Amino acid sequence: MKSSQDREPVPAVYDHGGGVRSLRVPIPDNPLGHTLVYVVDTGRGPVLIDTGWDDPASWDILASGLTACGTSVAEIHGVVVTHHHPDHHGLSGRVREASGAWIAMHAADTAVVRRTREARPERWFSYMTAKLAAAGAPEEHIAPLRAARPRTLPGLSPA
Repeated sequence: MKSSQDREPVPAVYDHGGGVRSLRVPIPDNPLGHTLVYVVDTGRGPVLIDTGWDDPASWDILASGLTACGTSVAEIHGVVVTHHHPDHHGLSGRVREASGAWIAMHAADTAVVRRTREARPERWFSYMTAKLAAAGAPEEHIAPLRAARPRTLPGLSPA
């Protein structure tokens, strides 16, 4: 079996045909490695399915991947968010700022975004610490959540 370092590199842009392409947008410091962001051609302009994690490196990869698809962030017509996870909708706010794109997500996910924005970071960190501990996560994974907490949380800047 090949290790992740021995595998053939996956192209940054994969053409699925029919006007659908996918980009691997990195998730920093995460074993998942990346989120697949889909670019769908429509008669009104490209629509993204998800946007990736809110991080400067992720933004750069999204922008360069769109260029490789023959478009740009400024040309995005809309964004469909599949579900509320920061790796799926984290860059939606930046995409909308750059393009004026509409954003669509399920009403239940919209409610999660609103609750997250209204909650103090300490409450979120306490919630996540308790959930991870209850799920049996190792203490070394939970410890950073118990340490000094940033003033902002990932996922607070999506549209």
